[in-house]
Amino acid sequence: MYQSHWGLDRTPFSGGLDPQSFFEGASQRESRARLRFLVDNGRRLGLVLGEPGLGKSLLLEVFSQECRERSRAVAQVDLLGLSAREFYCQLGVALKSRVRVEDDLVRLARLLTDRLGENQMQGMTTVLLLDNADQAGPDLLTHLGRLANIQIRGDVGLSLVLAANRKQASRLGQGLLDRIDLRIDLQPWDELDTVGYLQLSLVEAGSERPLFEDEALAEVHRLSGGVPRQVNRLAEYALLAGSGVGSEMVCSATIQSAHDAICLPGVA
Repeated sequence: MYQSHWGLDRTPFSGGLDPQSFFEGASQRESRARLRFLVDNGRRLGLVLGEPGLGKSLLLEVFSQECRERSRAVAQVDLLGLSAREFYCQLGVALKSRVRVEDDLVRLARLLTDRLGENQMQGMTTVLLLDNADQAGPDLLTHLGRLANIQIRGDVGLSLVLAANRKQASRLGQGLLDRIDLRIDLQPWDELDTVGYLQLSLVEAGSERPLFEDEALAEVHRLSGGVPRQVNRLAEYALLAGSGVGSEMVCSATIQSAHDAICLPGVA
């Protein structure tokens, strides 16, 4: 593996949903602040928008952990491919309702309503973080609309956060979009954020010296567009390619070659 060539303890650019890999650039910092505002002020519905690869799922994962540390009841669910029954079942399990395998949709919905009321009586805000909302089917979207309109008395209650691909947000339907209290737009990293992420990741992986030339760092940002997923892929492959030819540092030519090697046909 290339780690030994570069003197690394582990792979620096693995990505994924590990909160430890979260890098808070300017857009991530603003997005977290807006999520806090939504929940702290008892707003019902927030919408996180961003193109694929910008880290919407990781943002929800990090915010989920933050909410738990603040003693909030949290359910984080990926809506991709879920039926309404599966959705309520996952919510019930996450919120520690008395869910049974044989429960039908009506009972599961009632259990959720009861749990929300119990949390409210205990002074506990409930936060539902729902990923891939633009991939939910029409029936599930109807239930999301009902949750957005459910009445909970008191000073604490329920906040829903939907995450969706910006170009497909219209799939949520106008009724649900009209209920949005706060829109949160996740943006690509600027060059300073990209370079900062690359350098920090290398140090945390055990690097004791610079591994990318300054021009190479700038080239990673230019070719990736500051999209975190693409930054990870490009930097990872560049390290692999550089180790294969025994390079002492990754240069801009290696970045370009790595980009050419991983770029899909017909994709810039």
